[in-house]
Formats: sequence, C-alpha cells, structure tokens
Amino acid sequence: MQFLRKFPVNLLKRINCRFNSNIEVQGHDYVKTDFPPRFVKVLPPSKYGGEYFVTLLTGTSNIGKQGAHFIKHLFEVAKVPVAFERIEVGPNETEYPREYVQSVQRNRHAIHVDLQHDPDEKQKQLMLNNDLDLYMCIIHLNSIEGYRCKYPDVDITVLMQNNAGNFSKLEYTPVPGMVETLKIVHQRYIRRYFHFVFHYAMENSHKKVTFGHQEFEFPISDGLYNKIALQMYEEMKPDFEFELMPIHDLVRRIVMKPNHFDVICTTDRYGTFVASIASAVCGGASLFSSTERGDHHAVFKPLQTRLSVTDANVLSPYGIMRASIDLLRYLGEKDCAKVLYDELMTTMICRDIRTREFGGCDSGEYVICDIVNRLKCKQF
Repeated sequence: MQFLRKFPVNLLKRINCRFNSNIEVQGHDYVKTDFPPRFVKVLPPSKYGGEYFVTLLTGTSNIGKQGAHFIKHLFEVAKVPVAFERIEVGPNETEYPREYVQSVQRNRHAIHVDLQHDPDEKQKQLMLNNDLDLYMCIIHLNSIEGYRCKYPDVDITVLMQNNAGNFSKLEYTPVPGMVETLKIVHQRYIRRYFHFVFHYAMENSHKKVTFGHQEFEFPISDGLYNKIALQMYEEMKPDFEFELMPIHDLVRRIVMKPNHFDVICTTDRYGTFVASIASAVCGGASLFSSTERGDHHAVFKPLQTRLSVTDANVLSPYGIMRASIDLLRYLGEKDCAKVLYDELMTTMICRDIRTREFGGCDSGEYVICDIVNRLKCKQF
C-alpha cells in the first residue's frame, strides 16, 4: 500500500490497481483486477421550444470571429432550429474555461472553430475528451471531383479511439528525473469500442470494416483487440465483411488502392496518422471534418481550419461546412443537412467556386456567401 501513495488520485481512479487488498479513492472501493469506470456528469438535453442549443467554441483571432459569424449566419438563413452559445478561448489559456465544459454538459453538443494545431491545444482537447468520455472519433473522407484526389469514388470512414491508451494521459513521476507513461488496455472499453464500430457500420449500411493492428509487435495488447473483435463479430453476425490488417499493409493500401476500404477502425496509437494519410489521399485535411462522440456528448470540428497555402488569417470554409452538416445529422435534422451538403457540392463542383488552395482564386468568405445567397433565393 505504500506504493499506492506515489500515484496521483486521478490516476488511481482510472487504472487497474492489482493489489491483494481493497483500496478506497474518493469514496469508491476498488478491488483487485477491477477497472474503475469514468464518471461523467450527464444533464438532460438542452432543447427549448423545438430549438437545439449548441455550444460554439471560438478563438479570439480573426478566424474565430469570422468562423462564428459564418456559422450563425448560415444557420439563420437556412432556418435551422439551432441556437448557439458562444464561448471564446484565449491563446494563453492552459485549459478550456470551466464555463465551456459546463456548457457542453448542459447542451450535449458543441462545434469548434479556429483550432490551433499545436501541443497546447492538443493537451486541452485530450483533457476535454477524458472529462466528457468522448471515446470515439469519426472522420468521413470522400473524393470530390476536381479537388486533388487521384482516385475516383473513394469513400472512407475512419473510426478511432479517442481517450484510451496513449490518449488517456496516464503518466506520473515516481522519482525525480523519471516519468512513467501507462497504456491501459481493458476488455470493457475494447468491447464498447467495437460495439460502436459494428453498430455504426450496420446503421449506415457499410459493406466492409477493416481493423488496423500491430499484433506482431504488441502481441498482448493488440492481440486482445483482435481476439475481442473476432468474438463480437461472431456473436453479432452483422451483414458486412470484417478483416484484420497489419497497420503497414493498411497504410500502403490507402495510398495505392484506397477503394479497397469502406470503414477503417484503429486504436489511438495509429488512428491519427491513418486519418492524416487518408485525408491527404482524398484531397487534403481542410476539406473534411471530425466528430468526437461519447454516449451522451458530441463535439464537431473541422480537421483543419486554416488554408495551408494562404495567409494565416484566411479561413478554410469546407471543414466548417462539413462540421455543421455533421452536427445537423447528429441532431436528427437530416433534411437540413442534405440541403446544406447539396449546396456545398454545387458551389464546389458545378459552379467551380474554390479557394486558392485548390487552384481557384476565391476566398473562404466568398464560398460561404455563395451558399447563403442561394439559400435565400430558394425561400422565395
């Protein structure tokens, strides 16, 4: 028991404490081989008078203000039953403000604009994922005609763990000068992960699910993933094909033959670079969005906010539009989501209005304004 005192309390709450005697952490008794559950505060859904309330997180930069204006104006013109609660986060804050976490707990839905892709921002996102138990990250990637995708008809959905393993931030300093990082793999959370993956594939009529692993290098941890995945596949007997593929073969096929894949699911260790490679094959990260989901909360964000070949103050509209569409689908407003998606594709393909990143000469503001103007015309 003396060894337990070296662990932080929040670490003890979330790791498997293998000791002969029971221990008590903040009033909860954990026995040997028990895995403490994550405690998430859940409030009733925030919907009043048929209108959804959504938290809108923006930065204090021009992109944050511009993105917030675009989203609010777009939803207002489209007459979508969504009201936003906007919260700004300064660049020097080490974590998201408490009012933001409380707002997401209250509203259950949030959309991010002006993401800073730096280590500090990543740390804040990991803290939020752990606090709200956002254990799944969903990224839908598809080829768009004329937007740098060399392969036609590519349609890939990447499902990755979001707050397990390396992303769970289980590290501590037992003695000065030494840091231990723990990667905890537990069958309860593995089964929850594959339960989500298989049901997602069935609900969206997918034909194939591919799980990327490294069982040869990590025979115990990745081997447990493979074992549980095959067991659940046999138990559920879904109407899609399931295959296991080493991660190096998976990456090679994404680059050489992306049409082979329908749904790719991976652990936290490989999900980030699999999504990065797949988005690059499909045209670029700024074209797409991601959704971080738990059992009760969901956060929507663009994969990349800024255009990669333009000034830092120029906004990329595509990811923001896709994140807004994902939000509407999640809320059950599928008709509104379809209208916005059709208008986005009309602007990008039929009217050939594109930003400089993709060979055009238009600004992100002009792309949004074109969509807004056509939505206004349809109302008359």
